[in-house]
Amino acid sequence: MDLNVRSKMRDYVIQRLSLRGDHSPVEDDELLFTSGRLDSLDAVEIIMSLEMDYGIDFARINFDLTQLDSINAICDLVDAVNA
Repeated sequence: MDLNVRSKMRDYVIQRLSLRGDHSPVEDDELLFTSGRLDSLDAVEIIMSLEMDYGIDFARINFDLTQLDSINAICDLVDAVNA
C-alpha cells in the first residue's frame, strides 16, 4: 500500500466529514457509509476524485459501494485497479 494514497484518502475523507460538521476522529477501518457519516453525494465526490487522481474508470470495473466504505477499502480498491 502506497502511504501517500492512504494519507491523501484519509485527508479527503476528513475534509468531506468536516464539510458536514463532523470533526470526530476517523479510523482507517471505520465504516463511513454504513454508519451514515457519509452519504451518496460524498460517494460521488470520492468517485470523481479517484477517477481524476488515479485514473480509475468506474464504468469498467465491477464496482460496489462497499469498496468506498472505509479508508482501508478505498486504498484496497486503488491498489487492485492499479495492480
